[in-house]
Amino acid sequence: MDTLGVLIAIMIIAGLIFLAWCIEPAEDGKVTLMYGFTPNVGYAPFYVASANGYYADEGLNVDFQYTIEGSVGVIKQIGAGKVEFGYAGDSAIIIGKAHDVEIVAVQRIIQNNLFGVYSKEELNITKPEDLIGKKIALPGPAVVVTTVTQIMLISSGIKFTKIEPLYVGGAIISTHLAGDADAFGAYLPQKIVAGEIGGEKMNEISASDYTTIGRTYLFTSDIMIQENPEIVKKFVNATQKGLEYSVEHPEEAVDAYIQYDTDAEEKRDLHLSIWNGMVERGFDKDVEGNPIFHIPSEDSWAEKQDQMFDVGAIDKKINVGLFYTDEFIPI
Repeated sequence: MDTLGVLIAIMIIAGLIFLAWCIEPAEDGKVTLMYGFTPNVGYAPFYVASANGYYADEGLNVDFQYTIEGSVGVIKQIGAGKVEFGYAGDSAIIIGKAHDVEIVAVQRIIQNNLFGVYSKEELNITKPEDLIGKKIALPGPAVVVTTVTQIMLISSGIKFTKIEPLYVGGAIISTHLAGDADAFGAYLPQKIVAGEIGGEKMNEISASDYTTIGRTYLFTSDIMIQENPEIVKKFVNATQKGLEYSVEHPEEAVDAYIQYDTDAEEKRDLHLSIWNGMVERGFDKDVEGNPIFHIPSEDSWAEKQDQMFDVGAIDKKINVGLFYTDEFIPI
């Protein structure tokens, strides 16, 4: 979907949202969580929470749904009252709020930004300046990885026009490995997959050195919080248990994922490498090496919003306190 399509979709959502939430969650505790992509190991915390009975312990009957429309599709379904919870990146929440969609982040899942620009080691591309004049494979013009790439360049004093973006949809890895692009912008798991396919090491320019955009969140609607706070609290509590368990037990996290994507069994080792990579890079550690789970307010929301405004991803700014709430995080 192009930028105009995204904006139109979100504005339609905003008009629907008040009517949509006259629908109450089912009395049997049935709620739906929607993801922006097909099943993958990155959703392991939720799969573990289901497999280990954490949702059931809270009296919840959780259904997982997927959309091929990415985070915009998730926002659309929440706005239409068809799902109670969504999972997406922080940028989706900021864009939604900028277009008056009443969504709120209630829980931080992947704690750190895992985006970057990757390339075959032999090309010796190791810093933003090395991207000048290069062809960079990107999924599209109106997606978070492109926004992050723009921020990386601008933060280094480089205009986006100094690179040649190639918008190739889902073919970012194959485009690079075939030699048609000098590098590709992507999420960490795609770097791991590229290394597996290409059989060689990949260089990385980590976006986390330039922005925090890319952290992921569980979110819901303002009306859900107002009308069903106990359900939100129970869902967050169970998800937190799933998150902590999946980080501490990666083998079991992958097994829980495979229950929802049985074809993944054939590539179990690859999925385990991906999840281990996400755990290693996606979570800060305390002095004893234990992962730190930050609450939503412990994020640089103002900086994210400023950066997205500066690159044109949003056209207005709002009170950053409206992006999140900490009230449902287990103490």
